[in-house]
Amino acid sequence: MLNLVRFLRISTLVFVGVFGALHIAPAVACTADEISINNGATCVPSQFEMRVCNFPSNGDDFTFYVSALGTLYIDWGDGYTETKTLGNNNLNNRMAITRKFYDNQECYTIRLSGNFTQYPKKDTNYANAVISIYGGYATPEYLYEISGSLGALFPTLNNGTSATDQPLFYSAFRGATNLRGLIPATLFDGIHGNARTRMFNEMFYGCTNLDGYIPYNLFDGIDNISTSNTSNMTDIFKNDTKLATTCPTGTTQVTTGYENYWKPGTSGTAATPRVACKPDAVACDHAYNGVCPDLCSFATQLKTGTGLSFPLFATKVTSVAINIRQNGVTCYVPLEAGNGGTVSLNLTYNNTVYHAGVLDN
Repeated sequence: MLNLVRFLRISTLVFVGVFGALHIAPAVACTADEISINNGATCVPSQFEMRVCNFPSNGDDFTFYVSALGTLYIDWGDGYTETKTLGNNNLNNRMAITRKFYDNQECYTIRLSGNFTQYPKKDTNYANAVISIYGGYATPEYLYEISGSLGALFPTLNNGTSATDQPLFYSAFRGATNLRGLIPATLFDGIHGNARTRMFNEMFYGCTNLDGYIPYNLFDGIDNISTSNTSNMTDIFKNDTKLATTCPTGTTQVTTGYENYWKPGTSGTAATPRVACKPDAVACDHAYNGVCPDLCSFATQLKTGTGLSFPLFATKVTSVAINIRQNGVTCYVPLEAGNGGTVSLNLTYNNTVYHAGVLDN
């Protein structure tokens, strides 16, 4: 879906000449939020990003693990891209993915995109997680920021009809002691239906520098999250002592029902739980998560032949969007999960329906 408007690019992959002959055009120039694949012939949207920092001058490996069936595209942020193919054996034996970095710049942003068709059936521990920087040769200490959507990278498959259709994030970022900043509100966009057992257990365990508040809509669309002893989020924020216990100015606290499992100690202990907060309304026509994005430079709206108008922004404010490119500039029509109704633009991406918000004018 994200590539529906790829035809608007100036640098098209192939074209038919005046006499019908097929010509191969130059490599596509990908935007900053895309990954170049197939030797530069194709761009795919980055779905999830990890910012890694502070490597020693003599270099060290950054290692993370993936357990799934499908294809993973990686832009390492140092000019190198690669494609990893994960087979049936990687449903039971996670793949170690490694790149050596040197302290010749402060940080590297690793961009990930993928196409997966099955997830591990087991949910015993971190070794079954679709992505993890914990255990084995993983190096969680180099992870400083995350952005984008794990749900876009590892979405619900087949409407979540079986355990292998839902991703498992058990201990995904456990031990990332330098991870900081707000948890992206879009982190689980693309995941819907019933949560699987231990789905989010220990996900941010030991992230002692993780600060800010928990987005109020972080788990929206995910049903039957248990708060029993076989919880889907046991110890999700254990030892994360910097997360907010009160909402900051400009936000309002929202009760989710999961607070008992958002304590820094063992789940159920008498510690102050972390809070979920919702940004207060801001004065603009179309706000996302409390932010008024800048309008696109070459057009402010995408209009249909029937007169519907959709906002066109200079920045990508949702994890899933329609990209429109003109004269080297990319702008975005944000898409939100769910069906927009009878008067809307609805598109399906990775088996999830998204809609664009219609402008009043």
